Amino acid sequence: MTISIFLILIISGLFVGFINTLSAGGTAISIALYLALGFSPSEANATNRIGVLLQTSLTVPLFARKGYLKQTYIFRLAIPTMIGALTGSVLSILLPEMLFSYFMGISLLVMIIFLFRSPKKFEEDDESKTKNGINTLQYLTFFLIGVYGGFVQVGTGFLLMAAGSMLLGYNIIKTNAVKITVMALYTIVAVLVFWSEGTIHWQYGLIHSIGTFIGSFIATKLAFQKGSRFVRWIVIFVVIFTSLSLFKIVDLQQIFQNLLLK
Repeated sequence: MTISIFLILIISGLFVGFINTLSAGGTAISIALYLALGFSPSEANATNRIGVLLQTSLTVPLFARKGYLKQTYIFRLAIPTMIGALTGSVLSILLPEMLFSYFMGISLLVMIIFLFRSPKKFEEDDESKTKNGINTLQYLTFFLIGVYGGFVQVGTGFLLMAAGSMLLGYNIIKTNAVKITVMALYTIVAVLVFWSEGTIHWQYGLIHSIGTFIGSFIATKLAFQKGSRFVRWIVIFVVIFTSLSLFKIVDLQQIFQNLLLK
């Protein structure tokens, strides 16, 4: 590994950690970087999970200390998500990723509409929902999100945020706390599956995760200081950028290949 690759892994990790903590979609940067390094799609998908696991595991305590994880049923929702992640991780070995890319594209379009048409849904709690217990729809939704997350990961945070807001009734900061916690738990399952397949490049994943943790720490502090309205606009920007990347209007892989050749 050259010094330039080491630095690119760290610096790109900063952006990924910052984006994933306040919003979602930063994984698109990680995947593009790994592909530019010559990894196969399955290796890029697997290696990316190391940064996600370390970033989320180290960020959960920051939200917990601020009192955003007092709702114990968050962990109950993580159970169907973990089962879904196991299913999705196995499917990732068997099915083409294109099927889930279409699903992600549709979810991003819904997310953009929801962010612009219902801003207060992300800035304030909906007490009519927050006081309710867990229902069958919520269990099923988190299971399906787990399937998607285990399969491809990119964009899973958007789905968790949408579920946290529309189904659980949380504002965007509490929704991020749910997202980070659930993602940390189901990623453990995905890592174990990909590890058993031998598709993880640990050295690259661990170096990249150093940057993601630093970016996550900075983003968490900003979220507490600036509030939900600031986070909402970050989400809007990232959703649009991720959509451009998904439809190849912005080619992140080509950008990284150009950097690596310099």
